[in-house]
Amino acid sequence: MSETKKNAQAGVMKAAGILVIANFLSSILGYVRDIIMSSVFDMSATTDAYNAAFTIPDLIYTILVGGGLSAAFIPVFSGYIAEKKYEDGYKMASSILNIVAIVAALLCIIGIIFAPGILPLVVNFKNWEDSAVDLTITLTRIMFVQCFFMCLTGICMGILQSYKDFTPPSIGAVLYNITIISVGVLLLTLGAGIAGFAVGVVLGAIVNLAVQLFPIYKHGFQYKKVIDMDHEGVRQFFRLFGPVVIGIGVTQINLVVNRWFASSLGEGVLSNIVQAQRIMQLPINIFAYAIAMSIFPTMVEHFTNGNLEEYKNDLSLGIRNVSFVILPCAVGIMAIRVPLVRAIYLQGNFSEENVSVLSGLLAVYSVGMIGYSIRQVILQGFYAIKETKTPVRINIFILLLNMLLTVILVKPFGSRGIPMAYSLAGLASAFTQTYFLKRRVGEINKKEIQSSFGRMLICSAVMFIVTTASLIVFEHNFSVETKKMMLLEVLILVIIGAGTYFGMALALKMEELTSILRVIKRKVFHSV
Repeated sequence: MSETKKNAQAGVMKAAGILVIANFLSSILGYVRDIIMSSVFDMSATTDAYNAAFTIPDLIYTILVGGGLSAAFIPVFSGYIAEKKYEDGYKMASSILNIVAIVAALLCIIGIIFAPGILPLVVNFKNWEDSAVDLTITLTRIMFVQCFFMCLTGICMGILQSYKDFTPPSIGAVLYNITIISVGVLLLTLGAGIAGFAVGVVLGAIVNLAVQLFPIYKHGFQYKKVIDMDHEGVRQFFRLFGPVVIGIGVTQINLVVNRWFASSLGEGVLSNIVQAQRIMQLPINIFAYAIAMSIFPTMVEHFTNGNLEEYKNDLSLGIRNVSFVILPCAVGIMAIRVPLVRAIYLQGNFSEENVSVLSGLLAVYSVGMIGYSIRQVILQGFYAIKETKTPVRINIFILLLNMLLTVILVKPFGSRGIPMAYSLAGLASAFTQTYFLKRRVGEINKKEIQSSFGRMLICSAVMFIVTTASLIVFEHNFSVETKKMMLLEVLILVIIGAGTYFGMALALKMEELTSILRVIKRKVFHSV
C-alpha cells in the first residue's frame, strides 16, 4: 500500500474514531434514558405513548439532520471551500440556514396545531385507551419544538463537516442525551411524569445547537442576513436536496410502517418493537454511520478532483470497515441476546416475559444489520457523485417490499413478522444500491471486498461457537439472579467474543484490523 493511501486511510480512521466514540457515548446515554423509563413505567401504554410521540419529530430529525441537509449541503459548500471561493460559500450557506430556519418554524407550528390529525397517519390507535391517545398528542406537541433547533443544527453540522471537523457535532450529540436524562429525571421527581423527558428532548436540542455555533466562527465562517434564491450554490443545493429527502424519507417510513403494525398488535408490542430496533440500530449508529460520514467529505473531494480510483478506494474501505465491525456485532447479539436484554432491562416492572419477547425480536432484527450498514456507505457514494435520483427509486421499491413482506409475515409469525420483513428489506436494499452504484462508477474493488468478507464470515462463525459455548458454561456454573451477575455475564461474554473475533482476524492478517492498529500505533508514538 502506498504512503498516500495509508495517510488517506489514517485520516478517515481518525475522523471515524471521533464519531464512533461520540456515537457510542450518545447511544449508551440513550439506553440509560430508555432503561429509566422502562423500569419506572414498564412496557405499558405510557411508554407506548412516548415512543409514538417521538415518531414524527424523530422522522423529521432523521430525514433532515441525519441525512438530507448534510448530503445536499456538504458537496456544494465543500466545493466553494476547496476552490477558495469563501464569500460565495458563506452567502450560499447563510441563505440555506435562513431558509431552513423559516421552514422549520412553520413545520413546528403546523405540527403543534394539527398533531391530533397527523398522528393517526403513523400510529394505529384502534386498540388504545383515550387517555393514552391524549398523552401521545400532548407529548408530540412538546417534542415538535425540538425540530426547529435540530434543523438549524443540521446546517451547522454540515458546515463543520465540510471543514472535516467532526468534534463539535459529536460533543453536541452526547450533551443532547445528557440533557434529556437530567431534565427528565429532575421533572420526574417533581411529578411531571413521562412528559419531563419530552421537555428534556427540547432543551437537549437547544444545547446541541449551542455547541455547534462557536466552532463555526472559529473556522472563519461569516453569517450573512440574506436569502438569495438565484445563487448558483443555493440552486444546486435544492437540486440535490429534493431527491435526497425523498429517498431518506422513504427509508424512514419503513420504521414508521413497523411501528404502525406494532401499535395494532396489543399493549406493549410497540414498546418492545421500538426497543429491539434501538438495540439493533446501536452498532449501526455507532460504527456504520460514523464510518460512512467520515469518508463522505473525502469521497466528495476525490470525485470532484477527478480521482475516480481514489473514490472507489474510499468506498471499498468504507464497505470493508463497516462489515468488519457490524458482522460480528450482529452475530454476537444473536448469541447473547437473552443475557443482553436481561442485563439491560430486567428491573422494576420489566418482567422475564418481557425479556423473552424482546430478545426474540432482537435476534430477528440482527439479521438485517449488515444490510442497513453497508447501505449507509453506498448512499454516501451516490451523494458524493451528486447522484440522488437513483437512491430514491430504490428506496421506494424497498419501502413497498417491506410493506408487502410485513403484511405477509405478521399473520403467521405475529410481532416477529415485523423484524423479519424489515431485515429482509435491508438486505435487499444493500444489494440493490450496490448493483446500481457499480453501473454508475464501475466495479468497486470486488476481489478485495469478497476476500475480506469471506474471512469475516469465518471469524464471526468461530466467535459465535465460542461465545455460545461460554454462555452455556457460565449459566451452568453460576446463578444470574442478581443484576451484578447479569452484567458480569454480559461483560465476560463480550470480552470472549471480541477477543475471539479479533484474534482470528489477526491470525488471518485482515487489512481492516491492521489499518486500525496502524492508526493506534501512530497516535501512541506521536503522543510519546
